[in-house]
Amino acid sequence: MSLDVTEKETDEGVSRRTVLKSFALAAAATGVGVGGAQYFSQTGSAGQSLEFDVEEVSTACWIGKQDCTMRATVVNDRVVQLRPEPNDEVIDGICPKGASTVADLYDPYRIKQPLKRVGGEKGEEGEFEPISWEQAAEEIAAELGPMLEDDPRRVHFQIGRVKGAEWHMDGWVAALEETYGEGVNVRGHGNVCATGNKMALSRMGAGFSSPEPDFDNTDFFLNWGWNATQAGGPHLCNTTYSREMAEGYEDGMEVAVLDPQRRGAGQWCDEWMPIEPGTDLAFFLAMSNVLLEEGYVDEWFLTNTTNAPCLVYTEGENEGQIARADDAEDPVESVLWTEGELVYDEEAGEIVPHEETLPEDPHDPTAVGTAALRVDEDLEVDGDAVRPAFELFEEHVADYTPEWAAEITDLPAQQIRRVARKWGEKARIGATTTVDVDGERRQVPYRPVSMSLYHVSQQELGPTAMQAGMMPLFLVGAVETVGASRTGYFNAPDPSNREHVRAQAFDPEEALSWEPDGPDLEGTYFHPDANGAYARVPHVLNNPDEYNLPHDPSEMACVVCYANPLAGAPNRERSREGYSQYGTVIAVDPFMSDTAAYTADYVLPTTTVDKNENAKGGMSNTHYTSSTRTAPIPQLWECRDEGDIFKELADALGAGDSYVEFVNDAFELEDADAFESVDDLTVEACLDRSPRYGEEYRDGPQSVERPLTERYWALMPVSEHLDEDVHRTEYSLFGFKWQFYLESFELLGRNVREGFEAEYGDDAVDQFPYIQDITGFAQWREPTMWNSPEEYDLTLFDYKQIEHKQSRTAQNALLNELAPKNHVRMNPRDAAEIGVSDGDRVRIESHNAVTGDTYELEGDLMVLEGIKPGTIAIPYGNDTHTKHPNVKALDEGANPNDLFDSTEGYCSWSADQSFHIRVNVEPAGGDGA
Repeated sequence: MSLDVTEKETDEGVSRRTVLKSFALAAAATGVGVGGAQYFSQTGSAGQSLEFDVEEVSTACWIGKQDCTMRATVVNDRVVQLRPEPNDEVIDGICPKGASTVADLYDPYRIKQPLKRVGGEKGEEGEFEPISWEQAAEEIAAELGPMLEDDPRRVHFQIGRVKGAEWHMDGWVAALEETYGEGVNVRGHGNVCATGNKMALSRMGAGFSSPEPDFDNTDFFLNWGWNATQAGGPHLCNTTYSREMAEGYEDGMEVAVLDPQRRGAGQWCDEWMPIEPGTDLAFFLAMSNVLLEEGYVDEWFLTNTTNAPCLVYTEGENEGQIARADDAEDPVESVLWTEGELVYDEEAGEIVPHEETLPEDPHDPTAVGTAALRVDEDLEVDGDAVRPAFELFEEHVADYTPEWAAEITDLPAQQIRRVARKWGEKARIGATTTVDVDGERRQVPYRPVSMSLYHVSQQELGPTAMQAGMMPLFLVGAVETVGASRTGYFNAPDPSNREHVRAQAFDPEEALSWEPDGPDLEGTYFHPDANGAYARVPHVLNNPDEYNLPHDPSEMACVVCYANPLAGAPNRERSREGYSQYGTVIAVDPFMSDTAAYTADYVLPTTTVDKNENAKGGMSNTHYTSSTRTAPIPQLWECRDEGDIFKELADALGAGDSYVEFVNDAFELEDADAFESVDDLTVEACLDRSPRYGEEYRDGPQSVERPLTERYWALMPVSEHLDEDVHRTEYSLFGFKWQFYLESFELLGRNVREGFEAEYGDDAVDQFPYIQDITGFAQWREPTMWNSPEEYDLTLFDYKQIEHKQSRTAQNALLNELAPKNHVRMNPRDAAEIGVSDGDRVRIESHNAVTGDTYELEGDLMVLEGIKPGTIAIPYGNDTHTKHPNVKALDEGANPNDLFDSTEGYCSWSADQSFHIRVNVEPAGGDGA
């Protein structure tokens, strides 16, 4: 099999700069305005001969996560159009968010200079007055300086979508810590986005990413809670995913959709499984049950490349640990392939280290090692019983039958069994294919089944569901090879994703504590393996003593950069109260967000499309694209790039020299190109000097074909890109051992539960339900929300619209014109029972099953068949509490964040937020607007 890369037509006729004279006269004569030219003709003096300077500038979208390249049409330093970059081999157009950002650029309600709060209590809309940048930097430094001197943990940095990390994470935060000491609390927004699945996958694999389908070669695609035609994914933009999926479908790929709402992907699917929200874990456990029962097991993958054959103690003080030889490597220090893990060698009839049973050539997809997945006799190591991890898993899922799962998921047992069997059949276990790699024919496993997901992991059992969801991939060997699910990254294997969990598992006294450094609780017993706790932070700030914060929130400060937790995180009432506890809040934002309006002491205006930032890397199935996000026009008003803002703050705090040092390092600036002082450093100058972002990237994106060795880890080179001392490719073609059995989670979970029992007593599990879920094999438990009273008989979930990006687009007038209202979606059967019809106004009340708190909102009903009975859905994106007057009439929709909650019972072990809650719906009276 040879994988062909299709050629893509490019726009060769675009001139970078064209001067048109008397352009407006011609446009007026024909009645046609080209771009914004007619606007300019109307501003000229009568009889004046006008000149129009028309320029095409390559840049990149600043609002979305995929950094899609765009071409800006600029007329006399005014952007009049944003369109897809024609020379980008990765994207297939841009979504409405990218094209609409021209409205953000010229929004009359953009913040035009620094603002200082002069009135209004925290938690109320503030009154602000303009100040100079010099005054802002001086006063902010006067607030933050003493805190940093006393304890850097008093200063927190909250980032939204991480883009220009060189300026803030690698620059400002690093400079502060070098100057004042480590401890600045940094948190992202991932746990209201998609880190739930990444946390589990990175511990079972070795790359912090999400599974992606190999659409070119997949025969059966399981679409889990993900709207492929509108949602985008970890690496590809909305339009590219849609095109690749459509092409795969046209080529015969079968699609099964696991989602309570059919949405856009539904029309492309052969099987729709309208699952009960929050029960995905049960579905995947049952799927594994069927695969094992039917014998769909890839012995080559499991035996050679995973710890499935490794022997696990089932008794004694080491119960739950993998048995190791006396001279085995330290499992804490060697996290990718720990030598000395014991297996039963079927050929030799004895217990030996795993390495001794492997084929001579790990890249031979037909050579199966001699380690046993099942053993018929009793085995002991050091007098204690041991069994292969695979055997323990078979026993673990034996009771998780499709009939059992049907009662939980509300899916027919026969449908669960049918989809699982199709998965096993389509995987073609044992099949291989030959590909051409740099002129050499290579034979690799061929497993044409794949899965993709994204925000669906944001549920109470989300990371655990991901853990269970990986097992059907493992069982048939459908990972990181042709046709299978892949992470998309090549900067893996990465041991950093496993190291801290290993330490917490094997050395809890040293690695675990009840004393957090900040309100994200990361690394403590509360959330030992977490990522930012965006949604949890307000709850912790409201209860600092309960969570042992090192300082009272009133003695702490938070810099909020391109984030809006008061609108983008769940339970906006709790978020407003929480962030109001901070003594000082600095918002870096182009707009007066809810977070800025209600909690900020200073608002620093940054840029939108008029942004210089850094290089952007796009990736599709076939190509890489590199580009630079540069401002197509001079920056407007007194707005500044984040890099220039953090430069001023670093300098005012006495960390300017360190900031320059870290920026030089981040942008690979050396010798004459390196900046010597803060005064010389600007973002634009940095991009001009950097070898990574030279003039060729300013003129347009540079696309190159993606090598097959970087598309499939199964084709990973032995040493060309990898450090042989870290990645042991002599044992595994993947460079590491897949964790079929998550030993570190099993031990960590035991440590955590013992700690909670000692600290909280017998009620620990009731207060912190998620501590039950940190286990070596995923196991089912009922979601906490099911404990709400019977009258809360519907489950609310949210979903993404192509027009909006959480709260970052709520103020955009063009997007609100396209999607002015978030309807409450409901099945006709439920609507009839409640006595409401399409367009009616309804009142929704949610219930927190742990605290008993309730929350309400009203919205207009949309009745449709394509949503599961017993559920309602509201998309996120609309209705910020502080509104721009020019979009107020359009931004009419309900925001489900008013109904969700972020307390225990509504978050996972990784602190990822659950966007599920039980609700009651009643008529509100009156027709919809």
